[in-house]
Amino acid sequence: MSVNSSQDFLRGDVRGQTRTLVTAGISALVVLVLVVAAFAVVYPRATAPRGTDLHLVLPALGPGVENGSRVLLRGAEVGEVTAIDSSEPGVVHVDVVLDDQAAGSLTDSFELDYRPQNYFGVTAVNLVAMPGGDSLRSGQTVRREAAPDFTMSTMIERSSIVVDGTLTRDMIDSLDEVMRYANGLSPLIETAVIFTDKVARTQRQVPSTLLGKMNDLAEAFPGFNREAMKSLDAISNNVLNKLPDGSRGVDEAYHDLMDRSLTVAADGLFGAIGTLLGSHATDLTPVVTSIKYLVDPVPQMIGGGASMAKTRKAIEQLRNTFKGNDEAKTLQVRLLLDTVPAVAGPLARMGVVDGPRTGGN
Repeated sequence: MSVNSSQDFLRGDVRGQTRTLVTAGISALVVLVLVVAAFAVVYPRATAPRGTDLHLVLPALGPGVENGSRVLLRGAEVGEVTAIDSSEPGVVHVDVVLDDQAAGSLTDSFELDYRPQNYFGVTAVNLVAMPGGDSLRSGQTVRREAAPDFTMSTMIERSSIVVDGTLTRDMIDSLDEVMRYANGLSPLIETAVIFTDKVARTQRQVPSTLLGKMNDLAEAFPGFNREAMKSLDAISNNVLNKLPDGSRGVDEAYHDLMDRSLTVAADGLFGAIGTLLGSHATDLTPVVTSIKYLVDPVPQMIGGGASMAKTRKAIEQLRNTFKGNDEAKTLQVRLLLDTVPAVAGPLARMGVVDGPRTGGN
């Protein structure tokens, strides 16, 4: 039993509608096949790089190099990798396409290495132009015995090897000690910074003046050093370091005598005083208290800190009475003379005073 169906959007009988649908389906299938073929065959050939084809035979392939990887010359992109074959042991076959302009500027003596194309670490094939050689031809095979690897992955790998070989437990412990010492020196460094800041804030003169004053201070150091050396020589050549015959050495007999003397003084004198003070502590307390009551009023009697201020003022006034340089100093003295006729008359004639004054001259 057959079932007939019809399509409302097609005109004609059932057989005509079926024929129309089959024709449309076959046409759509043919169009789809043509589109797929165009994208699978025509488009790759249309977009394939054009230029000079080179076949490179290399000892190794850089990490990350694949079909489509860029070829660089002096940092500029001049081609790309089109095919890679690593089936043969010991060598890698790499096909590249170069721009005609770049190929024209190179010869078959060029060097090759692998390095990052950008900061993201994408690997590219880098060409280095070298003098000599013949011009490149399309389809030419170029063999290289070395292809240095400067890629980022290799750098990270070698850095890991270096770190693994150097950062041993002893090195880590040493770094930990260094950090601990650095933390311990932090207060010293902070103190030095604060001190330097305080000096900078309190400085009121130019460095030349300060250096001049420092030079004046340094002039006294030679004499000080000579006297210090004389003192050390006197200490070194004292009687304690000489033998009875005058030679240098340790006088054991003298040191034994001094040791016995100090022992007698410690046990016989100071020990007896300590025993006396310990046995009469209650008797000495009133005496010490009485002396304290007698000594406490002394600072108030001599004026305390005011006396020192008055003393400094008197010394300053005494220093100001002398004027002039070191070779010719004069003493300035102010005299208060009473009204004495025998003195006032001559002074008036000398022009020192106009005449006798009320209250004295």
